[in-house]
Amino acid sequence: MKKTGLFLIILMGFLAGCVEETVVHEPSEDDTGMDEETAFNGITKQRCREVNGKWNECGSPCGGTDADFCIEMCQVQCECGGIAGFGCPEGFKCRLTGKIADEMGVCISS
Repeated sequence: MKKTGLFLIILMGFLAGCVEETVVHEPSEDDTGMDEETAFNGITKQRCREVNGKWNECGSPCGGTDADFCIEMCQVQCECGGIAGFGCPEGFKCRLTGKIADEMGVCISS
């Protein structure tokens, strides 16, 4: 009985030493180089709206690419195209797949 108890204590000590601490790093404004009003490619919310673009706080990073697979995360972006005719600021073009009528795309540097 003493051997079993001693074995369990040693096993528990070994398992406790194997546990890794997971550290989650939350990106700060300094990490991204952007503030909450600027899209990934440098378009501001105000600039997007001035050209009748559609500002999206949580858009797909694969918008307008026709990708079969895409990472599931939010990307701030200025959307363009669609039946409403959303536009892009000067110096940017609307990235569309061209496979869908009235497709929504994303403004990218031209």
